[in-house]
Amino acid sequence: MDETFDDVVQEIRTELERLEQMFSVYRADSEISRINRQELHVLDASREVIDVLDACTWLEQASQGSFTIRPSDHPLQINPTGFVKGWSAEYTSRLFIERGLQHWYLGIGGDYVLHGGLDNDIPWNIGITDPRDPEMLVAEISVDTGAIATSGTAERGQHLWDAQGNEVQSPFRSVTVTGPSLTWADAFATTVFVMGESGLEWMTQFDSYEVLPVR
Repeated sequence: MDETFDDVVQEIRTELERLEQMFSVYRADSEISRINRQELHVLDASREVIDVLDACTWLEQASQGSFTIRPSDHPLQINPTGFVKGWSAEYTSRLFIERGLQHWYLGIGGDYVLHGGLDNDIPWNIGITDPRDPEMLVAEISVDTGAIATSGTAERGQHLWDAQGNEVQSPFRSVTVTGPSLTWADAFATTVFVMGESGLEWMTQFDSYEVLPVR
């Protein structure tokens, strides 16, 4: 089993690198960069790129532009980085299931997709760091199978911008979302952080997800 686990971890690393080559805006040969240079039509892109862009379009419309992949200084270009992190973790984690592993978690950048608990009787326990003091926790969340994602500026500094290109002045220091899908937990956490207080009401339409804001 250890050999199987190590093999799957290597497969996941390889798959993440493949996705990085598709989506990175820092690689001139990525599909996103080629789309932005009008060298590649979106409909000719890989299935993964089309799926991600379709999901981003839906979220942009559903959030009335609070979530967007179009930089204000280059509105004809796209940058799906804010969506891809959670999506790529969930997308690649399928390899654990395909290889028959029952108890596992995959974390990328503080976001987690979890499966099966530590064992059949013990859930995974994930601590949510206090953005005001990284040595403290504001909550501990127990999950058997599901996802946890946190958005904010405590770990990565200011990297969130509104649709007009302004720094997000959120009333929250961080927003954590839990639910069945890391793709959407991560995207919703970012969206609520940008929306502010109105984002809490906006999230009530998604029954399977819960929000923990830290002010």
